[in-house]
Amino acid sequence: MSLTIAAVHEKKAEITGEGEYFEVEQREIAGRSFAVYKHAPATLLDVLQSGRNHGDQDFLVYQGRRYSFTSFYADVDALAAYLQDDCGVKPGDRIAIAMRNCPEWGVGLVAASLIGAVVVPINSWGKAEELSYAINDCDASLLIADQARHSLVADELSDKGIRALVVEPAEQNEHVVNFEDAVARGQGKAAQPHQPQETDDCLILYTSGSTGFPKGVVHRHIGVTQSLMNMMWLGYLVMSLEGPRELKGGAEREAALVTVPWFHATGLLGSLLMPLQMGQKAVLMYKWDAAEALKLISGEKVTMLSTVPAIVLDLLGHPDFDATETSSLIRVTGAGAATPDGMPELIDEKCDRPSRSAGWGMTETMAVGGTMSGAVFDLKPTTAGIQSPIIEMKFVDDTGADLPPHVPGELKVRGITCTTGYWNKPEANQKTFDAEGWMETGDIAVIDEDVFLSITGRIKEIVIRGGENIYPGEIENVAYRLDAVQENVVFGIPDADMGEEMVMVAYVPPGRDLTTDELRAHLASNLAGYKVPKEIRIVHEPLPRNASEKLHKLKVKEQFLSD
Repeated sequence: MSLTIAAVHEKKAEITGEGEYFEVEQREIAGRSFAVYKHAPATLLDVLQSGRNHGDQDFLVYQGRRYSFTSFYADVDALAAYLQDDCGVKPGDRIAIAMRNCPEWGVGLVAASLIGAVVVPINSWGKAEELSYAINDCDASLLIADQARHSLVADELSDKGIRALVVEPAEQNEHVVNFEDAVARGQGKAAQPHQPQETDDCLILYTSGSTGFPKGVVHRHIGVTQSLMNMMWLGYLVMSLEGPRELKGGAEREAALVTVPWFHATGLLGSLLMPLQMGQKAVLMYKWDAAEALKLISGEKVTMLSTVPAIVLDLLGHPDFDATETSSLIRVTGAGAATPDGMPELIDEKCDRPSRSAGWGMTETMAVGGTMSGAVFDLKPTTAGIQSPIIEMKFVDDTGADLPPHVPGELKVRGITCTTGYWNKPEANQKTFDAEGWMETGDIAVIDEDVFLSITGRIKEIVIRGGENIYPGEIENVAYRLDAVQENVVFGIPDADMGEEMVMVAYVPPGRDLTTDELRAHLASNLAGYKVPKEIRIVHEPLPRNASEKLHKLKVKEQFLSD
């Protein structure tokens, strides 16, 4: 008998009912009532300590290095002791992490969390200005970085007396310590773990926002543990409906190929904290390379790939794919951008109908919102899935009035995984959250007749390129640093691989000289590479304006598309 939508909702109600492992109850927390998973761990510390139970199984594989859970926690304990004894890190101190995914990233997060620090993962694709902004905004007392990131802010950190633990540093001094040396100095010492309260802060994740400046999204211990429990709830729901998926292709345990950055909520939860908690293997890459990925899938018996559509298409389209042993892949997901036409069918064809997933979430909701995978995904693959049991949703019109069922409107959410607010941003908090705790998302959405969530548009200007939130105003402001640029607008257009790509249209008055190559070079020297528009057009007529004399971005976009 084929699965029905009604059966999905019945099973959802059943497994979250009284007496079940995923039982959902109402609980009073910090003066508000929230739906929570009754049996979820109370704090992130509980999750991190549970990883010790997996012993000598492989945990992290990276560039020929192999960490078991035992060896990983040996480094964690040593670093925690160093941070506590030599650096004087206290509970509540902010420790920033800025580096590409690597074992040291994970060791740093777990060690800092064990002694009560608030961990601040920073976008490792950023330029010096962006890294510096986040470090200063969160008032970090210490930075853990790789050499590439540290070199961008080294002088500033030195001037402010901020210590940095650097992986393979170019030089060492009183402010720069080799990460490996720090671990060695902590060997044989015992840190004193800090037992937090479930409502204590544990993470600050930076995200672009409607103001154009990055905002630190603050998350509590209970929000992170409930988010992890929500991931497990989805897995159990799907298994209850379709039965367990058998490992194949020589795989003996679940192993994820990690291609998404850990400074994102989804990457941090799904490819670091979840493998640590569940005893799974995480296979890391120095940078994306489809040929290398095929070797790792075959050699490490990778079972899971969850990444942006562009990477999925690059992997499946590689000329060596069909000749490589990839039958261990039983879960393949392309998310973080619109799904290109034909990609679900291509995944089925190349990977023998693996479990596919989709969903909707935000950094501000710790990736919780709508979700589906496996047989549930197959029912309505063009939607964002079913509503999580621990988040509330409502839809409002442009006046803020609640809309009746099945009418699209701006999605507002509240729940235990939602941020408590933006770090040091009272004006943004006032704009985003109302007195009852409802949070604006800026997305136009609807719960349809089948009780599935669909995202139909955005009322905000943010462009989502390959899973990265990019605020056009930031790029426009950089362009205005050139005297030749009198007006400019940046907007997103649909792209088959990345979901959206950016376009800049700049007005350069007659008599001023500026080429597109010069403008592109200027942007590239001041912005992270992924923020540089794919297409730049210079015009010599003023850009259209609206009735209030503001640049009419929509009209510029329409003219560009019509051309």
